[in-house]
Amino acid sequence: MSTLLPALSVLFAVIATAVPWGLPADATFILPLVVVMMVFCWRALPGVTLSPMVAMLLGLLTDIMSGGPLGFWALFALIGSSAGAYARALGAGREMAPLWFIWTVLAPGLTLFGWLLASAFFLRWVDWWPILVGAVASVALFPVVLKGLLWIERGNLGLRARETYRGRA
Repeated sequence: MSTLLPALSVLFAVIATAVPWGLPADATFILPLVVVMMVFCWRALPGVTLSPMVAMLLGLLTDIMSGGPLGFWALFALIGSSAGAYARALGAGREMAPLWFIWTVLAPGLTLFGWLLASAFFLRWVDWWPILVGAVASVALFPVVLKGLLWIERGNLGLRARETYRGRA
C-alpha cells in the first residue's frame, strides 16, 4: 500500500470539514472528530504508514479549515495517532471490535480534554453539548469509517467480489 494513500484520504476528510454542510451548531465537532478517528484507524492498522508528523499537520490544516484555534485539532490528531500506534502494539489489528472498543474509551477522554482546553482558551466555560454530540456521533460512525478505510486499503469492502466472479467465469 502506498504511504501517500492514508494521508490523502485524511486530507479529503479535512477538506470536507470546510464545506458548509448546513449542519446545526451542535454538530460542528463531528467532522473534525472523524478526521481524528481516521488518523487513529490508519495508525492502528498493521502495514499502513502514517507518520505522527503528517497526522499533526493534517490536524493543523483541520484547524485552519474549520476556523478553530490553531493547534486544537493538531493536538487531537497527534493524540489519536499515538493511541492508534498503541492499539497496533496491543495487537488490535484489523478487527472491528477491539478497535471500536479502544475508540469508545478514547472518545470520552478526548471530549473531556477538548471541553477543558476550549474553556481554558476562551476563558469561560464553553457549551459541552456540541462536543458530546461529536463524540457520540464519532463512536456511532466508527464501523462505517473503519470499513471505508479498509476498502481504501484493500480496494474492496471485504466481500471478495473479485474471487466470486472469477470462480463463475
